[in-house]
This record gives sequence, C-alpha cells and structure tokens, in this order.
Amino acid sequence: MWYKVNDNMQSLIILGKIDKAKQNLEKIIKENNISKFDVQITTSEKAIGINDIKLLQKNLFLKPIKSEKKAVVLEAYYGMTTEAQNAFLKVLEEPPESTIIVILTGSLDFILPTILSRCNLINVSEKSTSQDTNVQKNLKLLNQILDGDVNPLVIAQGNGKDKQTALNFLEGLIIAADKNLSLNPNLAKVLKKIQKTYSLIKSTNVNVRFALENLFLNL
Repeated sequence: MWYKVNDNMQSLIILGKIDKAKQNLEKIIKENNISKFDVQITTSEKAIGINDIKLLQKNLFLKPIKSEKKAVVLEAYYGMTTEAQNAFLKVLEEPPESTIIVILTGSLDFILPTILSRCNLINVSEKSTSQDTNVQKNLKLLNQILDGDVNPLVIAQGNGKDKQTALNFLEGLIIAADKNLSLNPNLAKVLKKIQKTYSLIKSTNVNVRFALENLFLNL
C-alpha cells in the first residue's frame, strides 16, 4: 500500500519484512526502467553509520550507466545512527534528479521525523492495519487541537510527563501529518512547528510540558 506524503518526492521508505520490501523494490526498479547496473545497494550487519553515508554520497551524483535513472538503496534493518541520518538528510533535501533513493526497514522507531517528512512511505508490514489506526487517531487528535475542540493544556499535561513520552507523542503527530500532506497542504506549516518542538525537546533540557503547551497554543 502506498502512503503518499508528497507526490514530488523521489525518496521512499519501504516498511516491512525484508522479502516483501525487496519485492516492492524490484517493482519500483522495473517500473522506472532502471538497469541492474544502475542500482547501488548499501547494506550492513549493524546500524548504518556515518561512514556508510559518506561512501554513498561519493557515488550519489554519478550519472546512470545504462538507464535514465538510478536507484540508491539503504538496507537499514539493523537501524541507522542519528549521526548518519543527519548526514543523509542533506541528501534527501537536494537529491539528484536522476536518482531514486530507497530506505528498506522493518521499523520506523529509529527513523528521525525529519527523515520521514522527506520520504514517501510504502507500508508492506503485516501490522499495517494497526499502524493505520494509530495514524488516523493521531490525525483526528491533531485536527481537534487545530479546531479548538480539545483543551491543549490537558493534552500537554497528559503527554508531557517526561521527555520520552513527549517525543513518542510528537512522532505520532508528525507521521500523521506527513501522510496527509497531499490531502491537506496546510499541514505543512503545522508539521514544521511540531518538528521544531520535537528537536527542542530532544536536544535540550527544556521543560517538556511547557514546550508542548507553547506548541499547541501557537498552532
């Protein structure tokens, strides 16, 4: 199933078991008429690190050999370090026009919201129904906050007990907003504010509840 965050994006995350993910990858490669000579795969028996990304970047801007496009694939089934993701983010912000970037993973838990917001998500996970339900719940809550149908201070209190609780909560809102950008472009500004608060809470010792209250009162 496709979850289109933004039709203009050429970067993808395929979520699911490795066999199903690779089947979908093969379909994408075939649909875009990409030769096997123009598919670059980065894999590792541990979390993808900064050195893997640096090596990938060296080859990223090389022109395709036999096709109009090439595919750069990251198999991130053992995760991806935060340092590597921050470096990879620069690639996602300005990817070569001739390159399709694909991340294969079995979980979104380790992926930064800034990465998620720049990728289309293809969910082939067996848990997709449960995940879809969570996305809809978070989107409904986000819309209620925006429409003033719930007390934002109560929401902040319930989800601002500690840093990790707040981060998990904000990640859910970010994913929900990401997946509905194509249907509601106005969510783009909301998404940026949520991401800013997420980064603030994650990287500083700010009062978590205060940060959430400030976010919700200014959406």
